[in-house]
Amino acid sequence: MRPLIAVAAVTLSQALQIAIAHRRPLPMVLVTLALVASLLAVLRPEWLRAREADRARRWAAILVGAVVLWQIFQLAASVQAVYMGPGRRLALIALVVGATGAVVVIGAELAGSVRLVRWRLPLLVAIHFACGAWIIHASPRPFIDVYVFHVEALRVLGQGLDPYGRTIPNIYDHEAFYGPGVVVSGRVQSGFPYPPLSLLMAGVGHVLGGDFRFANVAAMGLAALLIGTCRPGALVAAALFLFTPRMALVLEQGWTEPYVVLLLAATVWCALRAPALVPVALGLFFAVKQYTVLAAPLVVLLYPGPAPWRDAARALAKAALVAVVVTLPFVVADPSAFARDVIALQFRQPFRADSLSYPAAWLRATGRMPPAWPAFVLAPLALAVGLWRAPRTPAGFALAVALTFLVFFAFNKQAFVNYYFFLVGALCCALAAAGPAPDARATPL
Repeated sequence: MRPLIAVAAVTLSQALQIAIAHRRPLPMVLVTLALVASLLAVLRPEWLRAREADRARRWAAILVGAVVLWQIFQLAASVQAVYMGPGRRLALIALVVGATGAVVVIGAELAGSVRLVRWRLPLLVAIHFACGAWIIHASPRPFIDVYVFHVEALRVLGQGLDPYGRTIPNIYDHEAFYGPGVVVSGRVQSGFPYPPLSLLMAGVGHVLGGDFRFANVAAMGLAALLIGTCRPGALVAAALFLFTPRMALVLEQGWTEPYVVLLLAATVWCALRAPALVPVALGLFFAVKQYTVLAAPLVVLLYPGPAPWRDAARALAKAALVAVVVTLPFVVADPSAFARDVIALQFRQPFRADSLSYPAAWLRATGRMPPAWPAFVLAPLALAVGLWRAPRTPAGFALAVALTFLVFFAFNKQAFVNYYFFLVGALCCALAAAGPAPDARATPL
């Protein structure tokens, strides 16, 4: 299973790296490879399991280690962010210096050196945070509505007011990014379009660092720490996530997926190390993004006992309570505004021909608008396959989550770098959690 998860994570990461410059067809070929590898990892056919038994762990380690080093080179070769200001050259120097340090640390891990073993993962996270801080410094005001939504919502929240039920200026010279009627007289008729927990997490970066994106880079680092401590030898899996080439773009744009990865990693980590805390982590995971509740049926994979559905139901009830406690205060302030901004707006989003998805590829190839139903039919099928064949382990849970949402995004009306960044993180969680037990001798992965 681990080699296939590694292939899925690697191909998806590289698809994101080349997707912006090369819309077709290679990025979609790589997404397809990731989808096939994820599906095979879940299905685990007999012929594949027999082949996996021989030297699979070593091959997976070699593949992931080589790709991590290549990703670091890709990060250092050019600044991956878009709206870098006068500090662009300094940011590039910072990335090169940080990449050099990361290569040394990962090289020592792959070589099996025993020096500074306990400090390698914290050192990688520190290097990543320093690089992320430079990116934020060099791109202080990215030209994207996500940044404006956050800044305005945090400003309003700081005044003790409701961040929902408001409007922001349309910063673009067109209305193509919004559905019909969303833009009126040059203003977007929506307050903060994400759940409250996402805003609260962003607020930590805003208060402590003066820019909410510091919370994003911290979330990436914390997620890597959790991934890297799931099982022995998981450092390289953490590095694969941490130095995904497009992480710089995700960070610069202020997208919220780092929080989603962090809370999924927390769920997997708790399932392995602190089972009593699984409902708390799950509740926060479900509360941080609208689509995460689709993974609720997969929670049964976290409970391998004789009554998995009963255990899963109890965990989900507790998780729902956590999600309600976090979200309800913002709902009761203005229920209609919350429903409009957080729920209804998502259904009004237009089809995006620039998506990294099969419908967008179909439109470009044929000139005909594809139907919207495939995502809502195929994603439940993928979820059902996960329930049927995925291992009843934390690794199986993370893998099934990755497969379900990979199908959902790849066949949906919108799918961009940030969507797939979450899936790279989910696959890295599965890769790390599929490692040996804590008392086993581990191959670096």
